[in-house]
Amino acid sequence: MSPSALLRALIMACAMTTHAHATPPTTAPVADYTLKVGYLDHAAEGLYEIQYNTPGNLVMTAVIDRAQADQDLGYVYAFDADTLEKRWRLAMPHQAFALAQDRTHNKLFVSHGKNRALSISRVDIATGTLEQTSARLPIQPEDFKGNESLRHMVYVPQVNRLFVSYSATGESSTESGRYHKLLVIDPDTLELVGQVEGAYPRTGYALTYDDTEQRIYTGGSGYINVIDPASLQVVRSLDMSQAEPQAANLLSLGIDHAHKRIFAAQNIFRSEGEQDGLYVFDLETGKQLAFVRSGRGSINVAYNPERDEAYVANFREGTIRVISGKDYSVVRTFDIGPLPNELAYDAAQRRLYVGLKEVYSPRSSTGDFVEGAKERLLKITLPSEQ
Repeated sequence: MSPSALLRALIMACAMTTHAHATPPTTAPVADYTLKVGYLDHAAEGLYEIQYNTPGNLVMTAVIDRAQADQDLGYVYAFDADTLEKRWRLAMPHQAFALAQDRTHNKLFVSHGKNRALSISRVDIATGTLEQTSARLPIQPEDFKGNESLRHMVYVPQVNRLFVSYSATGESSTESGRYHKLLVIDPDTLELVGQVEGAYPRTGYALTYDDTEQRIYTGGSGYINVIDPASLQVVRSLDMSQAEPQAANLLSLGIDHAHKRIFAAQNIFRSEGEQDGLYVFDLETGKQLAFVRSGRGSINVAYNPERDEAYVANFREGTIRVISGKDYSVVRTFDIGPLPNELAYDAAQRRLYVGLKEVYSPRSSTGDFVEGAKERLLKITLPSEQ
């Protein structure tokens, strides 16, 4: 069976699968989840972060050329959100990793955080054209020697600022040789204008923006910080040092205002996955409410307040799990096959978008890719009722 035929078979199978502990409906059945995929043009390309754009009804993905990594080639794809057919594909000046949107002006920001590019581009979404790329951001002294990268980004419209997580490792392997910062970028000039002190007190990569409370959340090894984007101050720190299992590497956060909770996905790299899973913490106190062993490589989480569900992408396991916010049970498992990575949730259309990677090793998301297998975007249309 061909790879594409196998994927179709897997999707049909998982769409029909319900977790054994789910409660059978007592009334007329609710419409089930439906799944659809769209492919990148070339098998050598790898997709990363995803953004949904309402005005254009687009789903955009950041892409790198893995086969020619030394040439630092990158792209942004825009797919039709309904059909997942490609609308446009824009060549970028460097590899593309993270995305953020200024929805008021319909602009897309793209981070170039690999191959030492350390720059940001701005794209006009309506036309699919590149407007500007920054110079290399001057974060470390010129004589700094080590590895630097830009991670996730969020755009805050209330202050017209782009916030970008940054990590670096100096030549020393000690903790003092590691740097984690939250950079502040002017979205008009794409210049570095500051950073948020204490945003990442220790190793940390998680970053999300909550538009309801107008707060930025960062997370990492044993902590979650709450940041006021106007004052650039950490206004609250949640201590997760007593979490069970140890909260050593929080990668993704989801906010639930109705129940004052924060969901945090943990992935311990190069482990056997014993501590991978989804934490649930009290949003105000940081008290641990639950830990769900959602699967190995739980790399990303999205929360759906309408259905009170959390969706977790388990990269090393090749699954997406649906977790009930009522009792934290796993109510649905999608056995995808390819490795699910980044998520984007569109509440208005009730859709979850997932980037599916094709690599030989579930411990790597970049190299060792499967020759001839195209990476793809998965759309899961969610039921409107419980």
